[in-house]
Amino acid sequence: MTQEVRKNIRRASGIMALSVIFSRGIGFIREWVFTQTLGASSTTDVYLSSFVIPDFLNYLMAAGALSISLIPILSECLNDEDHKLSERVFRTISTVMCSVLIILIILGEVFAETLGGWVAPGYNPEQKLLLAKLLRVILPAQFFFYWGGLAMSVQQTHGKFIYSALSPLFYNVGIILCGLVLYEQMGVMGFSVGVVVGSFFGHGVLHWWGLKKIGYSCMPSFDFSMEISKRFKQYLWVTFPIMLSFSLVVTDEWISKYFASFLQERAVSYLSYARTEMRIPIAVIGQAAGMASFPYLSRLWSEKKYTEYCDTLLLEMSKLWALGPIAAVLIVFHAAPLTHFIFGGGRLTSFDLQQTAHVLEILALGIFFWTWQILLSRGFYAAQRTWLPSLWGTALSALMIPVYFYLSQRYSYFGLAMAGTLGIILYCGILWWMLKRHIAQVVPQYDYSKFYLFLRRWLICIMGFAVVAAIISRLGPYQNTRFSAFLDLALVGTVVGGGTVVVLRKYFPNILG
Repeated sequence: MTQEVRKNIRRASGIMALSVIFSRGIGFIREWVFTQTLGASSTTDVYLSSFVIPDFLNYLMAAGALSISLIPILSECLNDEDHKLSERVFRTISTVMCSVLIILIILGEVFAETLGGWVAPGYNPEQKLLLAKLLRVILPAQFFFYWGGLAMSVQQTHGKFIYSALSPLFYNVGIILCGLVLYEQMGVMGFSVGVVVGSFFGHGVLHWWGLKKIGYSCMPSFDFSMEISKRFKQYLWVTFPIMLSFSLVVTDEWISKYFASFLQERAVSYLSYARTEMRIPIAVIGQAAGMASFPYLSRLWSEKKYTEYCDTLLLEMSKLWALGPIAAVLIVFHAAPLTHFIFGGGRLTSFDLQQTAHVLEILALGIFFWTWQILLSRGFYAAQRTWLPSLWGTALSALMIPVYFYLSQRYSYFGLAMAGTLGIILYCGILWWMLKRHIAQVVPQYDYSKFYLFLRRWLICIMGFAVVAAIISRLGPYQNTRFSAFLDLALVGTVVGGGTVVVLRKYFPNILG
């Protein structure tokens, strides 16, 4: 890997990581406002379940994978130094796909009651009615999420990450402000209105401005000339397997909420709050690395620099191995103070906090694998190989459904957390096996020895840091108060986090650059 590529990835990773930190900070305020207002209740369960259909629609349109499918195509245009062609491709794809999305949103509005019954069949009639109302409010936000995802991909192809970094900040602020202002008049629906307002500004207006800054037009276009049709078909070919597959990465939450609707009240809330905490390190570590490296991986593949592509991919994977398990160690041993610090002081009872923390301990065991799958999948997508991981992901999701059911019946919502953790570990193992076979096709004699050596050596460090985190947990300052929770997290974060940086800098300087 050239120094220039490494420098660009490091800079982009820094921007995205900083963005996620700020976003999660505002997200913390959003969650605090929400729990302060509603706590854990049947109404909270309904609100959290109202996102399943919008998320499904988002996934059906491959909105979460737009950068995966669009960036390689735009990279080819830019490799030929054809800026105008790249713009025409974007406008046609966005016009056609957004038109399809609008039709699906209208259908969702019409059949909201039926869809709500499918999502949470275990809810009572009153809950199902509220679910349909909230669903109708949230659905239009998917248009801005989708169009903004396309616009974000264009900017990242040009090496522009600043508006991608700001987008979640605008989104979270919209939810917070609307929730605070509208709650007295509209109840929980005020937060749903905030979702639409936040998406309009954070994913619509902001990325319209970002495209304007790089000279792209946002006007609709149905340009089906030979050049555009070729790339539009290429986009569909890469995107369809993502649209039609249902990997465990997205179905885990859907399946959990479905089975949780049959369990006791607050089960959905405990799972959702714990998952929110788990996503903090996943976003900071995994998503930042994946989003930052993907445009460069795509370009290296399109330029047939296969060895450099492999070097870049394994270096980024090494970074995740260096940081992901450390985050898991911190959360597993300090789930209680973390949950108390984030959600304490609101309407959650001591029992609610305790149950959420226990769920988090189970989910945290899979943190590294949640971060690693982001990069493993992008290893395929950069090469525009989407069918294989998509098919395997769908098959695994289907096979895991009985596991979710069995564990939920035996261990309630703790069993659902176990099933999700087990599933993501299996999914990562499958992806890694397939990725190695994929790499062998272009670089048959690629040497993994240094990579595996680092994995073994760093495992010893992980075990050492786990012992330190456990000792601090047993002897630390946490005494079931929010202030002591902050002191506990500050102490373990300083000792383990600081120790991680020192060891990496001294003994593994090539990992963090």
